[in-house]
Amino acid sequence: MDSSLSALSSLKDDNVPLYVQPHYKEAYRLAIYALLCGGTDAYEEFLRAEQISHFLSEQEIALILENAAFPLIEDEAESKADIPDLDLGWPDAPLEETDTSISVLFNPPRQDTPTIKEVVRKQIQDAVQLIAVTMDVFTDVDIFKELVIAALRGVVVYLLLDQTHFGSFLHMSQRLGVSLSEIKTIRVRTVKGLEYRCQSTMKLHGALEQKFILIDCRTVLYGSYSYTWTYEKLNLSMMLVITGQLVSSYDEEFRRLFARSTVPPLLSREKLQPTLYRHSPSSSQLSLHQLHMKNKAMNGIRDDRLNNNNMLTRGVSMQDRLHHFPDMGNLVKGHSYGGELQKLNSMARLRMGTKT
Repeated sequence: MDSSLSALSSLKDDNVPLYVQPHYKEAYRLAIYALLCGGTDAYEEFLRAEQISHFLSEQEIALILENAAFPLIEDEAESKADIPDLDLGWPDAPLEETDTSISVLFNPPRQDTPTIKEVVRKQIQDAVQLIAVTMDVFTDVDIFKELVIAALRGVVVYLLLDQTHFGSFLHMSQRLGVSLSEIKTIRVRTVKGLEYRCQSTMKLHGALEQKFILIDCRTVLYGSYSYTWTYEKLNLSMMLVITGQLVSSYDEEFRRLFARSTVPPLLSREKLQPTLYRHSPSSSQLSLHQLHMKNKAMNGIRDDRLNNNNMLTRGVSMQDRLHHFPDMGNLVKGHSYGGELQKLNSMARLRMGTKT
């Protein structure tokens, strides 16, 4: 990667202000108010009367009309809910004095380079303490299986998914016969995008479009690649593999997102449903047979790398004794960023060293 380009991405100790006042137009707000109150005709009429150019695409107009709604009583209660904790812990990985290194991957891959999917899988396989994923759409069964295997061997896994697309993820896991609520080292939550409130008190929210995976708080894979079959086989995309000091920004961002996340109602209902692979009355552990009885597809979770039943059994039994893991010693009780956020002054001293 060109060093001159990387220099533009770094923060330096200078007097240039980093904050820019957000763009705002009152006419835009009133135009959206007209759209919600009177539909497309009222919106078009307002634009003509105020001599304003069209600023919404047809897709955005449809999104607003389909998703805007008056707030419910539950929404107010949700806003007062406690900020969630990273209850499985979070590694302490000081990176202030480490140089940042960035490599670029493409889909389809360049000659003699691995695919994005295989790099993601390899990073998950190599994780020791933590895997933290934030993703818009997640239906890739192979990557999901890697996460399940990692969780069964004791790696803490946090998943933050876009609320709108969570149903697709849950459906995928259920078809594989995986009960997410039974895996003690996985936490799955959903995140909405920004909320927009209109003068009429109607509101709508956007989507989670951030796509990255954080490994042991030391490596980040970030880019336009979503965990789906279409992104693997059809879509053009890219991904950055980042190590060093810049990783701390993604560490902080994940905790910010976690602070605004919620437990998806669909997952809560799944916990209440009886399944064939819940704990047996005579055992405090998940048995390997119970995991595989629901669906033959669950056998795929074992993967070709894990055909040894003893290995899987050890991974399951170790869930109940996480505090005995030698590698878990550096995990500290995590906190999310609901109130005062710690300031990353070290970002002002970021030193970028790049490689291609």
